[in-house]
Amino acid sequence: MASDELETLELDLQPNEASGLLAVEATGLLEAHGWQRAFWVVLDESAAEECVAAIGQRPNGEWDVARLVATAVGNVGETRDAEALARRDGWIYVVGSQFGGKSGPLLPRQAFVARFRESDVQRLDAAPVQMQLARPGLLVHRLVNDALADEEVALVELGDVTREAFIDQSLREGSGESWVDDLHERDVPINIEGATFRSDGTLLLGLRYPVSAEGRPLLVELEGVERLFDGGDAPTVLGTWIVDAVGRDGDMAGVRDLSAIGDEIHLVTGNLDSRPKNSVVLHDYPGGRDTVSTHWRVALPPDSHGGHIAAELVREFPDMHRIEGIAADTEGRWFYVSDEDDHVRMEHTRLISDA
Repeated sequence: MASDELETLELDLQPNEASGLLAVEATGLLEAHGWQRAFWVVLDESAAEECVAAIGQRPNGEWDVARLVATAVGNVGETRDAEALARRDGWIYVVGSQFGGKSGPLLPRQAFVARFRESDVQRLDAAPVQMQLARPGLLVHRLVNDALADEEVALVELGDVTREAFIDQSLREGSGESWVDDLHERDVPINIEGATFRSDGTLLLGLRYPVSAEGRPLLVELEGVERLFDGGDAPTVLGTWIVDAVGRDGDMAGVRDLSAIGDEIHLVTGNLDSRPKNSVVLHDYPGGRDTVSTHWRVALPPDSHGGHIAAELVREFPDMHRIEGIAADTEGRWFYVSDEDDHVRMEHTRLISDA
């Protein structure tokens, strides 16, 4: 199905870029604002405690946008580049990219996971809710790199420019910092842009980079993410999925967002970077520049945690290069959030539905 069959609505979320999308399930919040449906969205240019907003639809079809008011607690410090949202046991998790700037280096402020209780949000304009922060340095980077090596996942070869920008430069600039202990010379940078929980409680992390040697997107399955907040043992990577989900006009694709319905996983894949200027990744991987944003459906075996898997095409977005979020409402309609502005400061976000 093509994107021209969708309804489009432009919403002002200025001045930030919108990324992941997740349906609001708190009925009290919906009732308090008079919304028939609503979605959480993350804005990746803000700190974790300022990066969440809600987009709600009234019965007359009009839409509202409101920012979540939150206070950071826990391992408080600088955070940026929230990319994904996921829900488990009443908590809304916010996942940072674990990446860096387009020309490197890796930035520890982007290596965070945060969470808040959805039931704590009575209204968006009420008292602040607590946003728990976990800033474990490059721990997730280390866990993913070790797992990819241990599983002998065949990755696309790390390009020279990408290596210099994200590995070599990070090692030089991080010399003497505690986080650099989790960065090794043979590592690959990871860029997380999607997250969702499977029904058994493991967290799928969708990587925009790296991709497999054949250019396929990767899903890394993580157990125990909640332990980042309680001082327990580090999470464990259970396995990696290589998904046959590369859209047209490219020979490689990364994950843009994830959404789960039971063990059926929906993912949007697309280009490896949306802005060619100053992107070292696109310099090294031009085959990942123009890949069409595409919605896929995958049925993961319930007792498995990795392997190669086929995907079924659901919808293409040939005219929208930056589909950055996907979520379904209670009626089974799919919604997508897209940043189609070419400027650094986003002027509007499109919310698109298949209604």
